Amino acid sequence: MKQKLLLFLMSCWFMNSISGQGEPAKSYRNYPLVITLQFHSLSMPFKNLKANLSNIGIGIGTEVSYNGNHNWVQQFNLMWYRNKNVGNGVFLYSQAVWRPTITNNLYTELKLGAGYMLTSRPTQSFRQENSEWKSVGKKGKGLFALPVGVSLGHNKYSEGTYVSPFVSYQFVLLKGYNESIPLVPETLLQVGSRIHFKQ
Repeated sequence: MKQKLLLFLMSCWFMNSISGQGEPAKSYRNYPLVITLQFHSLSMPFKNLKANLSNIGIGIGTEVSYNGNHNWVQQFNLMWYRNKNVGNGVFLYSQAVWRPTITNNLYTELKLGAGYMLTSRPTQSFRQENSEWKSVGKKGKGLFALPVGVSLGHNKYSEGTYVSPFVSYQFVLLKGYNESIPLVPETLLQVGSRIHFKQ
């Protein structure tokens, strides 16, 4: 597995070094509108992909370039998802994104970041107080999150307003779910677009 990952990273670097970015130098427009359709699952990466498609959500965000190009950016996202099995959630997170170009307009992404997920319970819950069970409702809790992702997208630069579609797969590790399970894995399948407005 490590060899495959190393080979993938070396291939991305090589393709990035021999191909252009598809846009003039320092031409990236900061703060595009990023709209996503999310599919959420409480599962390990690449397991139970069918479950992802039954739990839908939406997201909005933006990004800022570190170097004036689209290949190295910081993203900021807010998403909401519905999951009838484990409860709904709101996820606020930021990720550093390396975006090497494969061909003139096709790119990949490697993402790493941190965030905060506010989850709710799927049904009414109870807790014991002085030998009695008291309702705590569907109120959930806030959890620290570490999202790691890969993406594939298309970016055809234009002087005017243009749309850059992408598909992304994210693995999210949550800390503090409960005492018996300190770390919980979740996955997100995302389909969306960055809308770069004419300046």
